[in-house]
Amino acid sequence: MDSLEQPRSALLEQQARYAEVLVRVGVNLQPNQGLIVSAELAHAPFVRLVSDAAYQAGAKYVHVAWTDTPLLRSRMLHSQPEHLDYVPAFEIARHRQAVDEGWARLALVGDEFPDIFEDVPAPVMRRVQVAKSQALRFYNEALMSNQVQWCVGGVPNAAWAKKVFPALEPAQALQALWELVLRAVRADAPDPIAAWRAHDQRLKRVAQFLTEQRVRAVRYFDPRPVDGAPASDLTIGLTDAPVWVSASSVTPQGVPFIANMPTEEVFTSPHRLRANGWVRTSKPCFPMMREVRDAFFRLHDGEVVEFRAAKGQEVLAEFFQIRGARRLGEISLVDVRSPINQSGALFYETLFDENAACHIAFGAAYTEGMHGAQAMDEQAREAAGLNQSDTHVDVMIGTPTMDVYGICEDGSQVTIMRQGQFVDAIFASA
Repeated sequence: MDSLEQPRSALLEQQARYAEVLVRVGVNLQPNQGLIVSAELAHAPFVRLVSDAAYQAGAKYVHVAWTDTPLLRSRMLHSQPEHLDYVPAFEIARHRQAVDEGWARLALVGDEFPDIFEDVPAPVMRRVQVAKSQALRFYNEALMSNQVQWCVGGVPNAAWAKKVFPALEPAQALQALWELVLRAVRADAPDPIAAWRAHDQRLKRVAQFLTEQRVRAVRYFDPRPVDGAPASDLTIGLTDAPVWVSASSVTPQGVPFIANMPTEEVFTSPHRLRANGWVRTSKPCFPMMREVRDAFFRLHDGEVVEFRAAKGQEVLAEFFQIRGARRLGEISLVDVRSPINQSGALFYETLFDENAACHIAFGAAYTEGMHGAQAMDEQAREAAGLNQSDTHVDVMIGTPTMDVYGICEDGSQVTIMRQGQFVDAIFASA
């Protein structure tokens, strides 16, 4: 028997099922379609399971784009300044081929070296990120407009596990994180695919309710007193033709996929000029791969006009210099009863932490959040209110004390959440 084909442990069997779910439900890989997998070196054993699942699903070819963050840090700290904007032509060509040929994308996350960029100057981080984002704008737009299937999934490793569970021994921490991840992505269910379909339908009921009520603005209100005022009171107006998105999306060719695994959110793209009020973060966020904690943002007519943070103030100052970063590209609703939030863990990974709390995102908007936007050019999208940017960073704002209200087209108000939970009326007619 080949050493790579030894009998599998129970955990390895669940990991293999997870890989299959990512391929068959997440990206929903089609026969004869290519697949790009981005991963860190620590993810290699799981990437092999993904490769098996992809070829078994009929993949034409699986390309793995490996990332080693110490190498990226080395470049940022030691490269000549004039080379920081350089993006090789072959990188652009590879991504162009992926778009032209309709390759699906699976991004695996889970830092092998948490906090490795803490000593990198924020201006350097911004410069490198913006250069790459601008060079590959065509590719990022193809993903954000769902021209091809894409999915993001988490892969535990020893360093990430120790970050989440610092009190546990390394082996115990890794086991505990795998258990949490597998539960969150429903890979531990008797039939994970059926479990995802049922979950998708429940989230779609929330989207249906918001559509039926003709919600045109959302108010996030957290009455907890902070400095003599409510912790958060932010009203965000939507475009004139909003679409509420939940779990599964669809390509122009009619192929359904689920972009985030796990996902507990219902989201839309707001109008770039229609946000007023203030909001505080409830979990760390990671603009430019640097940690920001306990942040406060005040917005006026859609733009951030004041910000501060207990940690990462200098990071925010650089981040908000990025084109479009001061305006919103996404607003999201997440029930505090989500299994990720109920786990009580802080994941230090946006994919998971954003599915534990309501969140907003600074930067580029998703075109699927507005009717007709996918057929518009960039100028028309911006005129219709969708934000254009070289970044997209999620910021968690939800708390167990937050209420969320919808302001409807006729000016009436409907309650969406009470104390962080969707109200029963949403599911009453489901």
